[in-house]
Amino acid sequence: MLTRDEVIDRLNEIIVAQVTRTIRGLGTEVLLTEEDGMPTACAVNFDHVSLGQRDRFGSVLCSLPEERWPEVRVALLAACGFESE
Repeated sequence: MLTRDEVIDRLNEIIVAQVTRTIRGLGTEVLLTEEDGMPTACAVNFDHVSLGQRDRFGSVLCSLPEERWPEVRVALLAACGFESE
């Protein structure tokens, strides 16, 4: 049986969220800084998620460490209208 990461690596479409330098302080955002590998402070905006063709994206700018994924979960749940735990 394939692991989650192996399945994700085989997908042609991936979930994408917009990144913007406009930081609004909403619960649907995850802040990124230079420490995360971004050129400037910005926010991942989970109010605008969509599917994108994997082969249409360039190189990875940054990758969140596992301990930051709970922030993504909370922001995505808020954007979908669910209360966080």
